[in-house]
Amino acid sequence: MFKFSKILVNCTKNSGRLPSISRINLSSSPVVAEVKNPEGEDVPRSTVAKSNLNQKTQHSMVATAFASLNSENVNKINNEINTPHTDTKIASAKTIDEILSISEGNGVSRKHALKVVSVLAEWTSSGKVALNEFEADPRFIRLCKILTKNANTKPNKYDIPSRSEDLSTILNVTADDEAARLVSSITLPQMVKVMTTLSQKKRRSTLLLRALAYNITASADKLDLKKSADLLFSISNLNFPDENLLSKISNDVVAELEGNIQKSAVIGSILTSVGLLKYKNVVLLDALSEWILKQHSICRPQDVFSLFMTLAVLNHIPSNSDKLFEVLIPQLNQSEAGKPLIWLDIVWSLVLLNQATIEHISSVLNESFIKLIEEENTLSLSAKLKLLNINGHARVVVPNYKGPTLPDGSEIINTVILRSKEKKYMVDSVVDTLKNLIRSEDNLGTNVNTGFGFNIDAEFVLDKKCNPLPLNDKTNKEAKKIALMAYDFYDMSKGRVEPTGVNVLASNFLKAQGYKVLSVPFTEFKCRDKLVHRVKYIESKLKEIVNN
Repeated sequence: MFKFSKILVNCTKNSGRLPSISRINLSSSPVVAEVKNPEGEDVPRSTVAKSNLNQKTQHSMVATAFASLNSENVNKINNEINTPHTDTKIASAKTIDEILSISEGNGVSRKHALKVVSVLAEWTSSGKVALNEFEADPRFIRLCKILTKNANTKPNKYDIPSRSEDLSTILNVTADDEAARLVSSITLPQMVKVMTTLSQKKRRSTLLLRALAYNITASADKLDLKKSADLLFSISNLNFPDENLLSKISNDVVAELEGNIQKSAVIGSILTSVGLLKYKNVVLLDALSEWILKQHSICRPQDVFSLFMTLAVLNHIPSNSDKLFEVLIPQLNQSEAGKPLIWLDIVWSLVLLNQATIEHISSVLNESFIKLIEEENTLSLSAKLKLLNINGHARVVVPNYKGPTLPDGSEIINTVILRSKEKKYMVDSVVDTLKNLIRSEDNLGTNVNTGFGFNIDAEFVLDKKCNPLPLNDKTNKEAKKIALMAYDFYDMSKGRVEPTGVNVLASNFLKAQGYKVLSVPFTEFKCRDKLVHRVKYIESKLKEIVNN
């Protein structure tokens, strides 16, 4: 630790005035403070033991602040505009706490910071207080920052910031590996702040994010709901779903839900982010569902909407579903939704949860509603696919549905569904593998548009011995019509790895139409496996589905 008190005492004895610390060497060798008194005369140097890296930055800032206490600066602040109230408060202070209270609140000027540090320097030199009694106090650190803000000192990028140092140090480090190394030295709230700042700046540094995820997960401190919501939003925005971090956040949210929560906005934010992340944690979802049910009287409509959207996307029926649906579904209405697109999302969610009534379905499939969406220029591909899903549910699942449906010749019915590059890569690999078992093109259909908002990756017919038959052959009564659906990473939830709600909906449509559904998830089918292994996998799945 720098012996400022000793330096100050020695210099005061020699000159009766405060010394000026002209330079502090922060090299790895023993630290030497070179001190001159106001007349420029040399003062004996004081050598101190090597400090660890984490202490250096704080000490450097403190040293620079004390270096501001030369005659010129002290005289300058005395000649500035008077501030009687604050000046009196500084002059009358008797304790460290009283003098540092000046730094509390907003609008602390450099003048006042210099006066306070000057008083503390005098107290230290006179032996009234010791430097270690206040050097780590956040209020003192704040004053030091004010004094060193414009200092012409170039920080060493290898120095680790103290817990009270400005987080911009981490965010401004050019090298990601250096920034990642600095993360372990800051507090949990500061880590959350760094994560949210990265999200705001859309800076997706994988190395830095991994360091944050590791250190936040390892922290014994609990996250409150606001920090959990901020983290989930940032993780979603940066597309960085670290499983361990998500698990910690979930555990802390569940624990916090038992407390006295007065507003629902933070719950709505958590639900929205969980849905966007497709993170399926059953305990978390049940806890959030239970809280919404108990506190629905203080919940905003959008928070209830977020619950149903998230449950639908993740295909999760909560443990309190009977009561939850009974109480909340009647509260879902088009007037509360406000915008047509939001109401479409709500009805689509109810369809995925198999809770939509005929009135719900009719309200979005009628011509006037669709025109309303078109007039607002919100009939995007996503909206079209949701309308197709709802239309398919009405035609295939709902018995004796007599309400409006999409006309066969409508533009929406003819929507072309394009695959992502990742999905196309997997589907192509699965179909190429399947062609080794079903060689005739007459026996295999691929990329079949159902008109219900999804494509069948491959369809074919097998007899009871797994022999392929022509697709249009209807003579064999024991033949089984099979729809193969390949699920890539984005088709599955995280946490509990299962098909998402829309993929479960598609599977239910196909089953209702007489198909046997062969699901091929990326967790089982490895595109880079040898062909012989992939063929054996598909063959075993076909035998299993035919024999059941």
